[in-house]
Amino acid sequence: MSKNVRMAILHIAVAVVCFIGALIFFNGRISMEKGSAVAELANPSYPVLEIGNDTSSYNLMAGYKEDIDLSLVRNQITLTNNKNAVILKLHDYDYDITAIQYTLFEKTPDKPTETGTLNQLTSNKKKNIKLGTLTFKNTLSENKVYYLKFGVRLDNNTRINFYTKIQSGSGYHLDDYLAFVLKFHNNLFSKETMTENASYLEPSADTIEDNLESVNIHSGSEAISFGNMEVKQETKPRITLQEINNTYTVIQVSTILSTEVSEGVVQYYDLKETYKLRYTAERMYLLDYERTMDAYYNSSIIDSANNLLSLGIQNKKNISYVYADKGYKVCFAVQGQLWYYDYQSSDMYKIYSLSSENLPDIRNAASNHGIKLLSMDKKGNIFYLVYGYINRGRHEGMNGIQIMKYNAGTNCNEEISFLSTSLPYDSMKEDLEKFSYLNSKSVFYCILEGDLHEIDLEKKSDKIVEAGLVNESLTASKDQSIIAIEKEQDIYKNKKIEMIDLESGKKQNFTCNSDKRIRAVGFLSNDFIYGEADAADVSKSRNGMINFPITKIHIVGIDGKTIKEYQKSGRYIMDTEIKGSILEMTLGKRSGNKIQKTNTKDYIRYKEEEAEDAVTLTSKYTDTYWTQLYFKFPNYIYIQVVPDLLLTKIMVNEDDVTLKLSNSGEQVEQYYVYASGVQKAVYTNLTEAIARAYEERGNVIDSKENILWKCIYADYAQVAGMDNVIKTGTDSTSLAGCLSMIAAVNGKEVTPGSINIGKDNIEELMKKYSGYTTRNLTGCTVDEILYYVSQGSPVLAKISSSRYVIVMSYNATKIRYLDPVTGQSTAVSRTEVTNRLEKTGKVFYSYLIH
Repeated sequence: MSKNVRMAILHIAVAVVCFIGALIFFNGRISMEKGSAVAELANPSYPVLEIGNDTSSYNLMAGYKEDIDLSLVRNQITLTNNKNAVILKLHDYDYDITAIQYTLFEKTPDKPTETGTLNQLTSNKKKNIKLGTLTFKNTLSENKVYYLKFGVRLDNNTRINFYTKIQSGSGYHLDDYLAFVLKFHNNLFSKETMTENASYLEPSADTIEDNLESVNIHSGSEAISFGNMEVKQETKPRITLQEINNTYTVIQVSTILSTEVSEGVVQYYDLKETYKLRYTAERMYLLDYERTMDAYYNSSIIDSANNLLSLGIQNKKNISYVYADKGYKVCFAVQGQLWYYDYQSSDMYKIYSLSSENLPDIRNAASNHGIKLLSMDKKGNIFYLVYGYINRGRHEGMNGIQIMKYNAGTNCNEEISFLSTSLPYDSMKEDLEKFSYLNSKSVFYCILEGDLHEIDLEKKSDKIVEAGLVNESLTASKDQSIIAIEKEQDIYKNKKIEMIDLESGKKQNFTCNSDKRIRAVGFLSNDFIYGEADAADVSKSRNGMINFPITKIHIVGIDGKTIKEYQKSGRYIMDTEIKGSILEMTLGKRSGNKIQKTNTKDYIRYKEEEAEDAVTLTSKYTDTYWTQLYFKFPNYIYIQVVPDLLLTKIMVNEDDVTLKLSNSGEQVEQYYVYASGVQKAVYTNLTEAIARAYEERGNVIDSKENILWKCIYADYAQVAGMDNVIKTGTDSTSLAGCLSMIAAVNGKEVTPGSINIGKDNIEELMKKYSGYTTRNLTGCTVDEILYYVSQGSPVLAKISSSRYVIVMSYNATKIRYLDPVTGQSTAVSRTEVTNRLEKTGKVFYSYLIH
C-alpha cells in the first residue's frame, strides 16, 4: 500500500471520528441532561372504540390506562338497540385485539350489574376495523342511566379501558335523530341543498353576520352555508350523542374542513356543531343549533400588505399569547397547538401539538385537553402546561397536567413533571386558567377543586397550602406571581386576607376590627386592592347570596404598605371592575335600613404601567372569509417574509416524573351548568346555577354527577302519595305540619306536635324527616322549582311571613298546594300563586331521590 493511499485512509478515519464525535457532542448539548436523548413526540397510537348502528357510528371513545372519574364521560350517552345490545366498532391499528371485556355498573365498577367478555370480533379489512355485538344478559331498566366500561389488552403489560354512559334505547328514535343530523350537516356544503335546511332556521334581524367563526339557529342561510367560502370535508362527520330524553336530544357533530387559500396553500378548520332536537311523528323540530369553525394555524399565510400575521377565522377568546424582547418574539396557543415566532431569525417553531400531522386521523379527535402558557423570557425559553387527556407521548392514555419547558437554544422540549389527577378537563380548565404559576425556584402553584397546591418539582412533593377555597376566595395579580386569599369561606364573616408573594414566599396579612368585614377587589399592576364594609350592613340572603356595600377602598403594595385609600362619607360601593389602570366603582345609597345600588359611578385612576411595545390581536374583514384574526406588531417590525417552519423535538427522560396529586377532601360543593353539550359555568350557589341554566336552556349537575335541575320537564306532574292534608290550624305550626306530610310521603309516621322546630335550620329539619339531602332553592322562580315536583318531590314553600305550604302538583294553568293551616288542598292559578310566593321572598326547599 502506497504512502499516499495510507494517508488518504488516515484522513478519512480522522474525519469519521470527528464527525461521530461532533454528533455525540451536539446530541449531548441538545439533551441538556446526562445520558438523555431527543426524539420526535410520538403520535397517538392507542386503539379507539365507537358505537355503531344501522346508519352510522357515534360516541368515539379514547382509551385510558387508569380508572377515571366518571364525570369524564358526562357529555356522552349510548343507547341499546331494540335487541338489548350495542354494536361495537374497534379501530385497533397495529394491535391484534381478539376480545373486549365489559363491566356494566351504576355507581362504581367494584359493584357491577353485569360483566362478561365479547370474543366474537369480525374483521372488516376494507375499513380496517373489527366489529362485535354486545348483547346484555339482563335487560336495562328504562329511564335508568348506567355506566359501561370496556377493557382491551394491548400487550402483556398494557391494558386500556373505554367508558361511556348507557341506557335502554327503547322509544327514543335515535335512528331518526341521526339521519336528520347527517342530512342537515351534508346539506351545508351546497347552496342548492342548503335550501332544505332553511325552513328549520329562525333568522333574526338582530343577528350581526360578519363572522363565520360562530353561527346559530338565528343566523341567515348565507352564514350557515359558509358565505363565499369553498370548503370541503377532510373527515367523515364524527357524532357524539350528548343527551337524550323523552322531550329532546342533543347531538354534537365534528369534522375537519379545508379550503384552498391560494395555489398550494390549504387552510384547515375544526368544525363543531350542536343540534338540539325534538322528534314527533309528524316532523323533526330543530330547537337550537350552534356551530363554531376555528382555523388551525398555517405559518405560510401572512398579510404583508398590512404587516400582519394571520390566525385565520378564530374566536379571540380561544387565543392565548405572550411576547418578549420588544415584540420580536411571540408565543401563542391556538387549536391545541403551541407556536413560537422569532422575527429576527424569521422562523416559526411548532413547539407542541395535541394532534399529529395527519389531522384527519380519528385518534386526534379527543378534544378534552388544552394548553396553557405560563411564561416566556427574552431568549424565547417557554414554560407551558398540557392538561386533560394526554393522547400522545409517554403519558398517552392518562389524565393529568404536564409541566413542560421549551429551550430556544436547543429547540427542544423537556417534560419537567406529570401531575396525575382524575379531575375532568372542564373543571381542570376552569381552575388552571384562573390561576397557575411556576416560580423561579421550580415550585408550581395551582388551584384544583378548591385546594391550593404548592408542588416542589425538584423534591417531587405536593403540599396543600389552603383547602376548601370557593370561587372568589383567591385573587391573583396579572402575572399571577402574587395571590390574595380570603381566610373565611363565608365572606359574610371574613375579617382577614392573606397576600403571598410566590417568588419570595413573603406573606402580608390585612385585618379589620370586629365590627367590620373585608373582601378582595383585585390587583392593579402588582398592587392589591381590598374593600372594607360595616358588618351590620353586610347581609346574606336565604339562598346564600351576599350583599357587601364597601365604605372604604385600600390599595396596598407588595410590602403591605398603604399606597392609596378611598372613602367618602355616606357613599357605598356596590360593585367594582378593574379596566386597565382604572378601578370603576358602581355606587349605592342608603334608603332607610336598606342600601340600594344606583347608576352613579366613580373611578380611581391609578398609576399607568410603563409603556412597552405591544403585540396585539386585531381583525380584518374580507368578502370571502368575512372576519379573520391577526397579530399586529409594533411599527418597527415588518411582516414581509413567510417564516420558515421548524419542528421541535422532545428530550427522552427515562426518570419517572409522575406525581399523583393529593386531595384534601374539603371541597366546597359546586354546581356545574351544562348546555348545548358544554360546561357553561361553575357556581357555589345552587340558585345562581339554576338561573344560569334556565337562561341557557341547560342542566345543573353536582360533582357526584347527580342532575339537580333540568330546563325541560313534564307539562303536568303530581307528587304521588300526597293525598292527606294534615291540619295544624295556625301559621306558627304550619312548618311542623308540612314536615309531617313530607315524612309521611317518605314512609314515616311523625305528628306535627312531636316535631321540635327549635333552632335547627329548615334544611336540616327537612333532611331529617325526608331522609334525603335538602336543597335550598330560595331565590328561584316558581317555574324553576316545578322541576322538583316533576321529579316526584314535594316543595316546601313560604306563602306568607310565617306560613308554609307544600307545592305538590301543577298543570299548564294551575298549581296545587297543601295548606296545613286550613287543612285544604288548594288549586290556584299559576299567576296568583307566583305573585304570593314571590312577595314573601321566593323561599323554597326540596330534595331529589337519586
